[in-house]
Formats: sequence, structure tokens, C-alpha cells
Amino acid sequence: MPIFTRSLFLLALTTASLLTSCSDKNEEPAPTPDPAPTYALSHYFYYPATNGAAAVIHPNQDITGKAQLHPTVLALDFEAKADMPHFEIERAQLKPDWKGVYPLRCRARPADPVFVSYSYHTDGYRIFRFSDFTQTLTGHVTITAYDTKRQLISGTYEVQAPGQTDPLEFSIDTKCDITLSGSFTDLKVKPQP
Repeated sequence: MPIFTRSLFLLALTTASLLTSCSDKNEEPAPTPDPAPTYALSHYFYYPATNGAAAVIHPNQDITGKAQLHPTVLALDFEAKADMPHFEIERAQLKPDWKGVYPLRCRARPADPVFVSYSYHTDGYRIFRFSDFTQTLTGHVTITAYDTKRQLISGTYEVQAPGQTDPLEFSIDTKCDITLSGSFTDLKVKPQP
């Protein structure tokens, strides 16, 4: 009787051990959540006529961003209080891994891959500042990282637009040079139909 009991106990223990090891293999680890995106955004308005300037550096918590992959463009939008830069990178000109420096399009360089516009928003009134109609617009969007599995993009941007109408005045007579700069890390790219 003791040999039978011992054999039965060993059989039960082996079965329980196998069931436990099988159930552990079937459980998949919980997916790692995406990291929270981080941002930087600033503007600098320089007034050549008076040698004056106005500048704002927005704190990270005041900035929002979104990246949308449309059939023909990768659109990047950022907003911090009054500042709203918008970029569209032609998908046909994106590098295979997306990493690289993409110059801004302007009238002097209509084939460059990035369309850019800028809105300055005050008191409920949105002012369109510039786009590819500016003659001497310079700058770039740089993609420093793209995680294809998690659809996360990181990079920087800079825009220099001389001779623009002053965003702080409602007069078209005051001109300034507008510089925008910023960065984004781990921004989720959302496909669009």
C-alpha cells in the first residue's frame, strides 16, 4: 500500500507540475505601454526696423502634437497657446527608414518635400502666417528616430521666414522675421484613410 500511495503522489505531483508549466507558456506578457511624448516649441519674432524682438519658449506640458499618415503625406501638427506650426512631408520623398533631414518648400524651391504653414491664434482669431508661398522660407524637419513596430516618431524642426507680417499686430505694415523651432519625442503616428 505505501508503494501505491507514493506512486500516486508522484504521479499527481508530476501532472500538477506539467499543468503549471504549460499554463505559464500560454500566457503572453502584457504589452509595454508607449512612452509619453515630449515636446519643445518656441518662437522668435525679430523686427529689423526697430531692432526689437519678442520670444516665447513654451513649457513641455503646454504643448500638444499629433502625427497623421495620410495617403500622400505625413502630417505633423503642434500647438502651444498661440503658436500652431503645421508640416506635411511628401510620403514619396520619405526615406525607407524615415530618418533624415527634409527641407522646407518655398517659392524658390517648389520641389522640396515639406509644406509648412503657421497660425498664430489670439482672442479666438486664427491668423494664417505663411506657407509655401513665401519666397525665402528656410528650415527643415529632421526625423531622428522612427519605431515601425510601435509607430513612434521623434525629431526636430526649424523654420525661418523673413519679412512676414507681424503676428502680434493687426497691421500689415509692421514686418518681422519669424523663427520657429521645436522637437518631439515618441509621437504616435496614426494612419488616416
